[in-house]
Amino acid sequence: MIESIGDETVLFCLGFKIKEEYSAAYVQNVLEGFGDIVVQALDKHFIADTEHARLILLQAFEAFKRGLYVAKKSRVDILLKFLCTKKIETALKDAFPADNVKEFVLAGFGSREKVVEMVKFLESLGAFDEKILEPSREKLEFLIRYHGLSEDEVKNYGVGKILCDKSAAVFSKYYKLKSSASTL
Repeated sequence: MIESIGDETVLFCLGFKIKEEYSAAYVQNVLEGFGDIVVQALDKHFIADTEHARLILLQAFEAFKRGLYVAKKSRVDILLKFLCTKKIETALKDAFPADNVKEFVLAGFGSREKVVEMVKFLESLGAFDEKILEPSREKLEFLIRYHGLSEDEVKNYGVGKILCDKSAAVFSKYYKLKSSASTL
């Protein structure tokens, strides 16, 4: 999924299969140098579907524009939003792909030009696979268990919608506190 949200800005959430000799940590380190792009590698199980990813990335982008971060690196805030937590250590431990994981997600936003450049570069390290983003029973069961969602919630609203709302609620409290502290 790549979606324009402004003149030159795009959101992206891409399934990626990395070659055996590389790891998500290697990709994350390399992508740090791309400038004008915020990108985070994360475990594919934390993405309910592309709509869930799109809404979480919109939240992250809006916070980024306003300079509202929990972490020192804005890319880590993407991870925090997908996990609906402000606990950086927990998010990194739970959702950053381990070295032996060869299928993961790259999620973020940035200028269209830099995203295209990133995609071309990454093709030398592996292959993009949108099937990684597709909903599955395994992913949904994982998300329900991880976030402690009830059957009624899931039946009435859907996992992705619940997680987007939960993320917004977790961070709106933090942003209100941060905003009021800066006006004192």
